[in-house]
Amino acid sequence: MGKTITKGKSSFLDTLLFSVFILFLVIIFVRSSSIQLHSCSTFMLNKGNHRIVGHNLDSGKHKPGLVIINKRGVQKSSMSWQELAYGKKIPNPSIDWVSKFGSITFAKYRDFPDGGVNEEGLFIVEMSLVGTKFPVDKKKPAIFMMLWMQYALDNFSSVDQVIKSAHNFSIDGWSWHFFTADRTGNTAAIEFIDGEIVIHSGKDMPYPVLENSTYKKEINRLKEYKGFGGEKLIDLKDKKMPTFVCGAKMLSEYDSAKSNGVEYGFSILDVFSWSGTQWSYICDLKDNKVYFKTKKSAKIKTIDLNKTDFSCSTPVKMLSIHTDVDGSVDNLMKTYSYEFNSSYIRKNFVAGNYEPVFKRFGSTLDDAVKRFADYSENTKCTEVK
Repeated sequence: MGKTITKGKSSFLDTLLFSVFILFLVIIFVRSSSIQLHSCSTFMLNKGNHRIVGHNLDSGKHKPGLVIINKRGVQKSSMSWQELAYGKKIPNPSIDWVSKFGSITFAKYRDFPDGGVNEEGLFIVEMSLVGTKFPVDKKKPAIFMMLWMQYALDNFSSVDQVIKSAHNFSIDGWSWHFFTADRTGNTAAIEFIDGEIVIHSGKDMPYPVLENSTYKKEINRLKEYKGFGGEKLIDLKDKKMPTFVCGAKMLSEYDSAKSNGVEYGFSILDVFSWSGTQWSYICDLKDNKVYFKTKKSAKIKTIDLNKTDFSCSTPVKMLSIHTDVDGSVDNLMKTYSYEFNSSYIRKNFVAGNYEPVFKRFGSTLDDAVKRFADYSENTKCTEVK
């Protein structure tokens, strides 16, 4: 699938308010973070029998996080950032759905992932992209971008379905773009630039790597380097090398006969890493296994989706991503509780310095924590117990 652009509809006031909102969040983010020399990054290794995706979450400071088992058969509803964060009514319609697939997500709190993979081998993750501007259409259901990612994992098995969904919603939030991949090896970069949806997929995404800049910018820069049309040398040991360039080189050089795919995937993430890398994880889309490590715990932990109970008649399970163990954590997951989830929502809002944002738009930290926590509490299992 090639590049597509879809224009959104918005009034001047909607656009102005949205721009002010995004600018305010960017300012808060910059003030609350250290200067980053490197960026969050994602890749897909699609060679031989391997369908492996890897992701680094980078930040200037420690990030609390959870690994969450999300169940199939759960009824949920769409909600926007305006509703969740500020308690404000919006004119958009909402939709309900029942999750078709179970998933493992890497998140700061339940139902609002940073990334994850479902049992059908669909993967999606976010990365920051300054200048993001989502299309606004009051006729489409509005959905907060984190919740949209969970919606995709709940409902889809293919990249093409995710792309279509991006056009069917009025997504809101702040400056993110998205990398998605599926078990067939298809990938896409989904970006929102100047109020338009920009998709790079299939032949328009020859190197499945993404970081904190547009795919178009990075693919053009790659042409300056040796092996990709230019003369600049690529030194993988040089931490000043562009992440995208390093990723393209390592993906091109991979020999499935000589290297284990998961180990090679972590070696790519290690090249991408710097002192601010907080989480690193690999999702094997064919074998349905997840591997992860963090700055606080470099031991590689594993989850086998084939052995995971995704029935909603059993409790949702959660685990601190920084748990300091080695190997399988399948039996270490803790049962979800409202209090535990709320504590992580609060930790992350405080760590991200969100309180001024909530106050600026007529809400409070306590009220926002409650609205996000209540969302998960009010989801319903549809299975007969």
